[in-house]
Amino acid sequence: MHMKQENRINEVMNSLEGMQKAKAPHDGFAKIQQKLAEQRKQQASIRKQPQYGWMKMAAVISLVVCANIWAVTNYWQSDTMVSGNTGSYPQIVSDYNLYENE
Repeated sequence: MHMKQENRINEVMNSLEGMQKAKAPHDGFAKIQQKLAEQRKQQASIRKQPQYGWMKMAAVISLVVCANIWAVTNYWQSDTMVSGNTGSYPQIVSDYNLYENE
């Protein structure tokens, strides 16, 4: 048993014979530099495009302000309409005296 294990170890250790180290391609560094330069150009072109984020935010804020103004004016108009009709309310109460003991 001990001999079989030793043979396996030797077989594994000797299996790497004749192998060579991997060699990098001659133009590998140049390819890396070229890709980095392309990425920088793409990032620069993206930065040059105008950013409209502030305009979007301003549009949302103006929409909220306009909606609030509309809601407040409608509330005031409905409030003045209700207060304008209060003249008939006392007459209804006087016509239907529900709480007087007669």
